[in-house]
Amino acid sequence: MTIEFAAIAPALREEHARFLSDYREALITFGPIHGGPESAPGYAYQTDFPGMNAESLREFLTADPLSRAGLYRATTVSGWRCMLPHRQPTMPLRSGCRGFLFHGIAKPNVTERRNALAEQHRAHLRPLDQTRCLSRGALTDADGQGWLGSAMIYELPDRDAFDELFRNEPFRVSGIYERIDIYDWQRGTIAGA
Repeated sequence: MTIEFAAIAPALREEHARFLSDYREALITFGPIHGGPESAPGYAYQTDFPGMNAESLREFLTADPLSRAGLYRATTVSGWRCMLPHRQPTMPLRSGCRGFLFHGIAKPNVTERRNALAEQHRAHLRPLDQTRCLSRGALTDADGQGWLGSAMIYELPDRDAFDELFRNEPFRVSGIYERIDIYDWQRGTIAGA
């Protein structure tokens, strides 16, 4: 999705916040993202819509006021399984921190190797689950069974702290990601929150 969130008219941002309040229970994380000079800005959602398929999620995105205003050039939808019980609206704000979205796409045919490393991966990330991690989980195929990668959001003091966290992360070190994108991320807002 391609938008420059700060440039959006305040009335449209407020309409978007009201729209999100209707989906409060299904939103795990949400907010504007930017990947750097070579990447267009966008907006990311990590959701938990029970029983909803990708087409239903596309309907949610179509109803999004930002989409209706024509601000999205493209959307990418993938399955995602959240591994943590908390949600962004229930997590305290972390002053002095920046948000980062890690989006790693797996190489083909690495599920067996990924499964062998899964506990090491979780052990590496688990210490930050309650203090710095808003979400982490697996990108999945359409039926939610096949592992296609990872999507995680962390709030840390700076990019160096984020890079240090992932320097020795077992999936990354073992080379099972074909592509890793890191986006600057900031918390979105819900009306009445």
